[in-house]
Amino acid sequence: MKTTKDEFFGLAIPTHCPGVPSDVLNPKKTWNDKDAYDHKAKELASKFHDNFKKFDHVTDDIRQAGPTYK
Repeated sequence: MKTTKDEFFGLAIPTHCPGVPSDVLNPKKTWNDKDAYDHKAKELASKFHDNFKKFDHVTDDIRQAGPTYK
């Protein structure tokens, strides 16, 4: 199955699924305002990282598997 990688969360998003419109497979494509999607995705990724700070016993490889935001 062919996929694309989500730029913030690293998820493998299928580019085709029989019986499913391809524009609903990628969350960003469902938003009319792509900049607003990017803003909210960055905000969510940032909140994930802030929340994850309380898990100080987690190794770096697990911590780095979380979302990214720039």
